[in-house]
Amino acid sequence: MKIALLLVLVIVGSLATEFEDQFAELEETQFGQTILQTIQMEMQTDDPVVSNLVDIMQHLEQTLEGEQKRDDERIVRFKQNCDIALSQLTEIINTSTVTSLTLKSDLDSLNPQKVQAVASLERKNLEIADLKAELDYQTLKRQKESATYQTILDNLEQALFGVNQVKGYFNKYLDVLVKNRNRFQQPQPSFLQEDFTFQYNDEDVEEDIDSKGISSFAQVAQKVNKLKHHVHLEGYKSIIEILSQLASKAQTSADEPSQCEVLTRKVLSILKQIENYIQSERIREDQAENLRQSSYEDLRTLLSDQLVKANQDKTYMEGLIDSLSNRIQQAKNEKFEVDQKITIKSKEKENRENDCRLKRQEYETDTASRIKQKRSVAVAVDLISSKLGQLKRKLLAN
Repeated sequence: MKIALLLVLVIVGSLATEFEDQFAELEETQFGQTILQTIQMEMQTDDPVVSNLVDIMQHLEQTLEGEQKRDDERIVRFKQNCDIALSQLTEIINTSTVTSLTLKSDLDSLNPQKVQAVASLERKNLEIADLKAELDYQTLKRQKESATYQTILDNLEQALFGVNQVKGYFNKYLDVLVKNRNRFQQPQPSFLQEDFTFQYNDEDVEEDIDSKGISSFAQVAQKVNKLKHHVHLEGYKSIIEILSQLASKAQTSADEPSQCEVLTRKVLSILKQIENYIQSERIREDQAENLRQSSYEDLRTLLSDQLVKANQDKTYMEGLIDSLSNRIQQAKNEKFEVDQKITIKSKEKENRENDCRLKRQEYETDTASRIKQKRSVAVAVDLISSKLGQLKRKLLAN
């Protein structure tokens, strides 16, 4: 009997402890306190019905389950939308990153090409300047050569003029000697008709050699001496000086007409050699001038062609540099826009990830809260169903 009573006391004590724990659990939360207030208000009515309290708790439990189901469906849709949005943003960022890297690679390739093209253009400008300078130099050189050639021609003409004048004087003197000799001999062909006949109109010499005969070496020397003043070329002026001295000395060394004739013929032979030399020099100078002119024309054509080609290359290089500059600027602009897009989309992705995380946290918090609320409802139902008396006393006591 005592044992049975002890068991009853233990069970009652256990139930009391369980009640206190359940009641304390409800009081710990705002939702539990609201449930207790609802139960208290229902018990204060004239005819409190336990079934009404149970119905209220069941309705509350159903409301919580409905809210949970609604949030579960919402979180599924929201998670799908988050996944789609984040996937799209990730794809945009990845695609833009690839584009940015491609543009960077293009810039890394285009910039050295532009540097190389600018260096090539500078070298081409130097080449054009060198070609122009060389063409100008060759043109100036050719002008100087032409001037030198004209000077040489003038000198040769002057020398030929002087030699022909002296020949004319000696021919006149020889003609006198031959006529005198022919007075005592049979007529022979004139030496002048064979080899040394020369006609020359000297407008610069004051005395016309045909207007007066020459009968001595002294007269020849006198005329040659006057001719020196009309010859300015030093080399041939010296020859004429020598011939003048020779004519002066011949006057004293050749007394006989035969000796004079022999000496005159020797002088004429020397003058003929000088004349041939002058003519050959003129031919040589003409040939050299033609060769120089031909070489200059060939060189000028070559330099001009090279200059045209260099200018064409320069135009091409300038166009290439402009094209590379435009491509570089365009790539920089595109890369800037793509990098800006990457920054914006990365920030947008970060914000979206934060929103999704906060929404999941909110869902998890709400779910945990509803689990606690459903636990509170279950505790309240248990108190109403099995411990209503204790609950009523406890509520009235409070």
